[in-house]
Amino acid sequence: MQALDLRGLLCPLTWARTKYALAKVEPGAELVVLVDHRPAVPDIRRNAEELGHEVLSARELDESARKDRELAVWELRIRRA
Repeated sequence: MQALDLRGLLCPLTWARTKYALAKVEPGAELVVLVDHRPAVPDIRRNAEELGHEVLSARELDESARKDRELAVWELRIRRA
């Protein structure tokens, strides 16, 4: 499983980097994506599913995962098609 930390980035760069990372992992492999820009969560989910990838989960993490205590962090787990 690979991880992609996109905290600090905004849409559409979050999807562009996620798409690139998905292209680099083997089919069936999981990619964990961290974002702190809330609009990126549905954007990444929608685009990944449109390309046939499976979004296994999308959840907000607790405070221990935050670099900056002011920003929430979401984790998306995506399985490459």
